[in-house]
Amino acid sequence: MSYAHDDGEQRMMKKLIGLTLISASMFAANAMAAEEDCKNPISQMAMNVCAGKDYQREDATLNKRYKELVAKLEKDRRAKLKQVQVTWINFRDLQCDFDSSNYDGGSMYPLVRSSCLARITAQRNKELEAMLKEASL
Repeated sequence: MSYAHDDGEQRMMKKLIGLTLISASMFAANAMAAEEDCKNPISQMAMNVCAGKDYQREDATLNKRYKELVAKLEKDRRAKLKQVQVTWINFRDLQCDFDSSNYDGGSMYPLVRSSCLARITAQRNKELEAMLKEASL
């Protein structure tokens, strides 16, 4: 009789393992969908991922514009720009540390931090773009 009981337990364990695998694959599918749909993110994970992508895009633009500007400046102005840029990066990071500190350890922390980084970097991109136009004159 103990064998029948063991068979029942084995079947139950197989069902639990199967349900766990199904749940894990659904979670993975939702995570992938969250990464793809940034026009209308609905979960916290999706919002976090999309905010991170926004920041990455702004940061890539920042690096591109900075390099373009450096290439157009004379040596002494390049050195000054580098000082300004390093100081600006420190300011941005400290500001976003402050803005997101209220959410430290929470699920919204990545969203708040990335959104701050993206917003401030986008502002800097506009400034660098204006400097580029001026340097081209």
